[in-house]
Amino acid sequence: MAPSLWPALQSRLTDIAADVLGASPDRVEVEFEVIPHGFGFRGGELSTTSLVRGQIPPGCAQEVRVALMRTICDMWCAVTGCSVDELIVSARDRPAPDS
Repeated sequence: MAPSLWPALQSRLTDIAADVLGASPDRVEVEFEVIPHGFGFRGGELSTTSLVRGQIPPGCAQEVRVALMRTICDMWCAVTGCSVDELIVSARDRPAPDS
């Protein structure tokens, strides 16, 4: 994926988190990690897979989690042109703050 797409992806991921989770945009962190060419393989071929992983508030309803991941998947494929077979989206529970 071209780094020129990063600003659009970052902006849209922030918007999705705000819309679906009610997150404050300033609390949404987006980082990109590039796997060097020749270091990622899938089925014996060079991988074109993207991994989008995030954390959601503890106790978030399953329906909200699914809506978040589905919305991210749709957006990512639209912006990057990848297929759903080239994308993994995960959302784990953020650790609860210490009381």
